Amino acid sequence: MSLQIRAFGQTDVGQVRRRNEDTLAVEPPRGIVVVADGMGGAPAGDLASSLAVQEVTKGLQAGEGMEESVLRANRKILEATLGQPALSGMGSTVTALKVSLEELTYLVGHVGDSRAYLLSDERFSQISRDHTMVRDMVDAGKIPASAEREHPLGHILNRVLGTEKTVAVDLVEGGVREGDCFLLCSDGLVKVMEDRELERWAREARSRPLERVVGAMVEEANRRGAPDNVTVAFLVVAEGSQS
Repeated sequence: MSLQIRAFGQTDVGQVRRRNEDTLAVEPPRGIVVVADGMGGAPAGDLASSLAVQEVTKGLQAGEGMEESVLRANRKILEATLGQPALSGMGSTVTALKVSLEELTYLVGHVGDSRAYLLSDERFSQISRDHTMVRDMVDAGKIPASAEREHPLGHILNRVLGTEKTVAVDLVEGGVREGDCFLLCSDGLVKVMEDRELERWAREARSRPLERVVGAMVEEANRRGAPDNVTVAFLVVAEGSQS
């Protein structure tokens, strides 16, 4: 059975922020989706996330490894701050997905707290790990997982691009099959939607036009007050005959 990739994403400023510091790239023919969430204030956050997406996407397009592409993005952001006091302290998350239909594999590269989820068969799960102080507390058993979403320190990241000379890149890989649905998003979405809701949307994305599903999700996030920028992207491995 022949397969094809359907993918679409959207980024939105939300209801509170004045600027959108998220950046997104979606390239269905290449099986690439990259989401980045900048920090450091305008215009530094914009620049950091833009550099992150630009460099990772460029590397993946050229056939470079995921880790190499992310590490180069880290260097580019750090270099941009040299001699630029106004840009000092800027950084960015990045979550990047590369799906190969030739090899029937996926690879995710991840730094920060933008997320990647996978719906495969009937199982929906987060396949990235948040690099936050609160996630470390949950993993150490200091607080219950149920307290993570509303924790006052949830915004504190312990791993980002652009603040150190090098950074540890989480890599997650696996096989793909028809019907697999990947969701990549910035933390602005998960601030207003729980995982069970994201699973429902992912199930809809398998069969509905992705533009409608993504648009409806962004609209719903804004309806709920969207306290941060919101970025949503789906990639679906579909039958080749599907339009």
